[in-house]
Parts: sequence; C-alpha cells; structure tokens
Amino acid sequence: MKGIVPAYLLAHHAKSQLWHASTLLFGFFLTEACGIGVRSMGWIMATSLLLNGLVDLELGRRLRDRVTHEAAARRLQARGTTLTCGFFLLFCATPLVTIGARPVWALATLLGFRATYPLLDVPQNALVALLPLSDHARCTLLARRNVASGIAAIAVSVIAAPMLIRGASVVGWMIWAGGLSAFVCGSAWWLAHVPDGVRPSEHTGPVRPGPDLPFTPVLCALAVMIAASALFRLIEPYYAAFAGDGAGLLLWASIGGAVSQPVWAYGRRRWSEPAVLVAASVLLLASAVVLTSGMRSSPIGVALTGSAFGIGSGGLWLMLWTAMMARAAQGGATSYVGTFTCVSKASQAAAILLAGHTLSAAPYRTALRDPFSGPSLAMAGALVAIAGVCLALALTFIVSRTPSGETPATRRRAGRQVPDRASRPQGPSAVRDAHGELASGSPANR
Repeated sequence: MKGIVPAYLLAHHAKSQLWHASTLLFGFFLTEACGIGVRSMGWIMATSLLLNGLVDLELGRRLRDRVTHEAAARRLQARGTTLTCGFFLLFCATPLVTIGARPVWALATLLGFRATYPLLDVPQNALVALLPLSDHARCTLLARRNVASGIAAIAVSVIAAPMLIRGASVVGWMIWAGGLSAFVCGSAWWLAHVPDGVRPSEHTGPVRPGPDLPFTPVLCALAVMIAASALFRLIEPYYAAFAGDGAGLLLWASIGGAVSQPVWAYGRRRWSEPAVLVAASVLLLASAVVLTSGMRSSPIGVALTGSAFGIGSGGLWLMLWTAMMARAAQGGATSYVGTFTCVSKASQAAAILLAGHTLSAAPYRTALRDPFSGPSLAMAGALVAIAGVCLALALTFIVSRTPSGETPATRRRAGRQVPDRASRPQGPSAVRDAHGELASGSPANR
C-alpha cells in the first residue's frame, strides 16, 4: 500500500487546485473578468453548486454496493477527469465569448463542470475509508491530505489569484487552466495504475472501533461551518483587491490551514477532539477581533487574520472529516461521502447567494475599507459562527461519550492500540498505518 499513498496525495492536490479555483476565484472571475453582475454571479454559482451536491448524493447512493474496494475507487476516479477538465477549460474561456452571451455560456459550462466533478470527487474521497487503516492512521492520512489541499490553495492564491486581481491577459489565464487540467488528468491516471495496491484479502479488514458521533450532528456542524467559511472566502478576493494587501489574506489562510494539520492530528491523538475544537474556536475569535481592528489592512494584521482563520477552520475541518470517515469505514463508503459532500456544497450555494446580496447591497469597492461596513462585518460574523460551531461540536463529543452518571473516558495516548483478543486482526487483514505498514496494534508488530 506504500505506493498508493503518495499517488493519492498528488491526485488529491491536483483535484484540490481545480476545486479551489472554482470556489475561491470563479465568483470574482465572473464579475471582474467577464463583466457579469454580482447578483447574476451569485445565482450562477449557487445553481451549479446545488447541482453538484445533488449529483454527489445520487452517485454515492448508486455506487454504495459497487465500489467496495480501493482498486475500484481508483479506477473510477480516473475515468471522470477528462469530462470534468473539459468543462473547466470551457468555463475559463468565458471572456472569449461575446459579452451578451457570457452569462448563458458561463452557466452552461459551469453546470457541466459541477455535474461531472462528482465522477472524480466521490470515489477519490471514498478511497480513504476503503483502505484498511486504524483510526489514528486514517486521521493522519486525512491530515496529510488536507496539507496537500492547502498547498493547492496556496498555488491558486499565488498563481491564479494575482492574474485575476491584476487583470492579466486571457491567454495567460487559459495557459494556466490548460496546465492545471493536464496535471489533474495525469495524477488521476497515475493513481489508477499504481501497481502496489491492496490485495483483496486485505480488504476483508479488521474490526474497527465504532464512530464516536451520530452522523446528524456532524452534518449540522458541517453545514454551518461550510456556509460561514464559504461566505468569508467568497468576499476574500474583493477584500484583497480593494482593501487588503493584494492576495495576502488568501495566501495566509492557505498557509495556516496547511501547516497546522499535523499539529491538529497530534492534538487529537494526544488529548481529545474537544480540546482541539476549543483551541480552534479561540483562534477563530482572535481572527475576527483583528479583522475589525485598526490593524486589519497592515501586513501584520493580514497575516494574523488569514493564518488564524486557516489554522482554526483547518482544525474543525479535520475533525469533521475524521468523524465522517469513521462511519464510512464501517461500510457504504460512497454513500456517506456523497451525503457529506452534498451538504457541503448545498451550504456553499446558500453562502454564495448571501455573498452576492451582501456585495450588491453596498459599493463593495469602497465599503470593504470600512471595518464596520456590511461586507466587512459579514466576514467577521462568519469567523464568529465557525468558532461557535467548534464549541457546539466539542460539547457534542463530550456528551456523546458520557453515559448518564459517568465521567468521560480518558483519551488513548499516542502509540499502540490494544484491542481485545477477539477483535485482533490476523494475517493479511491487519490494520495498516498511513504509510502502508502494519499498525502498532497489529499482532505482527507486537
């Protein structure tokens, strides 16, 4: 399994660049590069995301009993890349279309991109649950995956965002889009053809510990977190262009989210999910305070706001994905993944409509310079909302682990896990860590 992990991380990094471009920049691209109104932009983006979520949900349901092994997931994700990247390129070519036809062209090509993206996204996400990993190893792999995604966001912030904000030529934009599409297709193909797969006998799998949380609280926390985070990120490019220091806020948020993942994974293993979530909420509240202070536009203020947002939201993101994957690993992986991403994208759609209304209700090119204008307060309010989700989810973890009249169980320390004798996996079905080696709790390593 060693060969799968680096191939998976590279493929996820490439796919994440595609996704970050579509969420961080497409709204700004439609209004500033294509001349489409803010309200029209909001409806175009929201409609396409809602379609994406519904396709996620249905595809996950249909693949539930068909994709039960990691090899099937790897093959399936590679098949969807060509269509997805083709629609991505067509959407990026919107400035080449006549002004009157741009809204229709943008909507049609963006709907095509969103409708085909789940063919790549759902099986690739489900792969983490289909690999025979221990609980800690799965969390570690998710943290490394989030680092790859964070590096992708940095790449988009450093390369694509300045091109849009500074009004670079359409030719340069299309060269970037073409190179990214080739990267996505190539990395997905490599993941599908990695020879070092997991043998079918390994996938019969060990008995894993049951999930800590019911699925409904996870989905509720996800919905609020994604809506608030998307609202913040949608206004970010406008803030960077008209009130901040170029793409500084975007860049620092991406850096903070990426570098903090190993720390959050260690914190979960060493202490507990509630401790991680409380720490994340403190960082998010600090980010909101700086964003409404007089130092918000200074280099230090931009770095503090962006990095605290990235670190705090990154901790919550890891806890949500780990909780969902713990359930998906019990069976029906694509169904859980499809439901999870459907809720995520529906929440983003709602946030886009709110962002469009917020930006259109005020002259945002000047209003964003005022820390107490509508758009500025919307960004700060989003940070406070995410902090509230962290605290609510921390309380849910504590309550779910505390039977009536008892105290919460102490979190296992880092290191080996000792399952009871009846549940110990034997032979090739042993639990493996995130590098593909036998986990320390497996009999062969004891």
